[in-house]
Amino acid sequence: MKVIIVLMFFLAGLGNAAFAQSNAQAEGRYKSALSDYKQARYAAAMEKLSPLTSVNTKTPFSPYAHYYYALSAYQLKRYKESKQMLLQLQSRYPGWNRIAEAQYLLGAIALESGQLNDGLDYLTKIKDSSLAKDILALKQHHLDAITDLAKLRELQRQYPNDRDIALTLVHFIESSPSSTQTDLQIADQLQRQFKFSKKEKVASAEEKPKRSIPKSESQWTKGYMDVSVLLPFRLDEFSTGKRRSNQFAYDYYLGLTMAKEQLATEGITVNLWAYDMSADAKTMEAIVDNKNFQQSDMVIGPLYPGTFDVTANYITNSNAVMLNPLSTDGNLLKAGSNIYLAHPSIAFQMQKAAQWMKTQAMGLSIAIYYGTTPKDSAMAFAYANEWKGKSGKVLEMVKIQPDREWLETNVSTFETAKPSHVALFSSNGSTGPMIMDMLTDRKLTTTPVIATSTSFNLQQSRLGRFGSRLYLIDTDPVDREKESIREFQKNYWNKTSTFPSVYSYQGYDQLMYFARMMYKYKDRLRDGMQSARLGEEEYLLSGFNFTKSNENQITPVLKYNGSKWTPVDR
Repeated sequence: MKVIIVLMFFLAGLGNAAFAQSNAQAEGRYKSALSDYKQARYAAAMEKLSPLTSVNTKTPFSPYAHYYYALSAYQLKRYKESKQMLLQLQSRYPGWNRIAEAQYLLGAIALESGQLNDGLDYLTKIKDSSLAKDILALKQHHLDAITDLAKLRELQRQYPNDRDIALTLVHFIESSPSSTQTDLQIADQLQRQFKFSKKEKVASAEEKPKRSIPKSESQWTKGYMDVSVLLPFRLDEFSTGKRRSNQFAYDYYLGLTMAKEQLATEGITVNLWAYDMSADAKTMEAIVDNKNFQQSDMVIGPLYPGTFDVTANYITNSNAVMLNPLSTDGNLLKAGSNIYLAHPSIAFQMQKAAQWMKTQAMGLSIAIYYGTTPKDSAMAFAYANEWKGKSGKVLEMVKIQPDREWLETNVSTFETAKPSHVALFSSNGSTGPMIMDMLTDRKLTTTPVIATSTSFNLQQSRLGRFGSRLYLIDTDPVDREKESIREFQKNYWNKTSTFPSVYSYQGYDQLMYFARMMYKYKDRLRDGMQSARLGEEEYLLSGFNFTKSNENQITPVLKYNGSKWTPVDR
């Protein structure tokens, strides 16, 4: 198994070397301390974390170091030391994404120290709904330990809107044989005020589990994300003089590294672990058994069917998500609910294309032409089925050659029945201009054409001359007038002395999107993606839409606005 270390040779110049080394040392120390904490070696964890809590040490792990130092001290019942570190954390990093956890731990410390009011005050200030169950269990554990009715009544007067205190008081009164009529009246008044259900009362009467520390460790509490990249880097070709047949993998990975740098400025730390992945399923089987791989929060790739199946079988039973960065095969999503496609499937692309052409072309008869690749034919037949499903008719469907003479001979002259529009699916960039010129020769000068962008050489073809009759299907259009594109190109050139390919843009956008969403929604990622507001954040390419499916359902159809190609829904 070949593993490409994150600092690959061509990435050696990325960033400041001393800063990178310092961060790497801090990361190693932090991970070692976290391992000690998980194995209950709390004193050892504190010793390793202490240097990372210095005011002079600023790394992405600094706030986490404060927190786990405090948590380790708490486990050792060194409450004063734990509290001091948490207050320092709040002062230095008030905007930290887990500041509510620190507030929770302060509440737990106060309650364990017998400072009931301070503990309740800390817990009351927490607004993070994900901690609601933990707060309830912690409060109930300490409230249930109170055996003095007068103390409970005084607490209820101090916190008149606290439902948990009121419920504890009601249960105490109703279960105590020495309760007076006045006590019972108080319980009845609280019952009317809070409307406790029978289920709540039964739960209150049962023994409560002790809950004195924050949630148990999970992939979302370690302070960084591990992203495994399974692509065919083919290192055996790297030392040869020939051009690499898989340059796209390197371009894509470079996009990932630039996204990693940008994410760090947003407080999101990502570790990239790259694997040189062939089509060998046995190699993938060895990788999924690797403990380091099993720590992955996200897996990008692999691209080949056999290795995809092995990876998907593992990922579907894990908490990680799996992204295919290139595929348009919607069937891949059947493998599991945590598998995603970065691009819309062929079926969805053809659905959107047919819907658009239905509004642009008068008539139901069409002509379809497609190239020699499997993807060309898959799109052609999917479009034909989509159009027929809309009561349309296919006049002719021809597999074509990129040769003008061949086209003149084998494509209909349409002297009688004319198509309402033409669909072209080709991976050969010379085909598009030939088809457009041929349609002009056949007097079909106003017939709309829907075509894949790969049917044209976009760098050479003067597509504006085809006016408003041509529409393109392109999931990754590069708008070179966009300021963010220009800035990315500049940064990319400064780091690599080359210009980015579309794969570089893809790598950057895809990691930016998923890392941000995972950071924000954690184990509610799917719900977050489905409820996300489209266009809320700008990306280099077309952006993302996972509101209705695990495939990226962006609109792939483009129109020409006189100066550039833009999505038809804008």
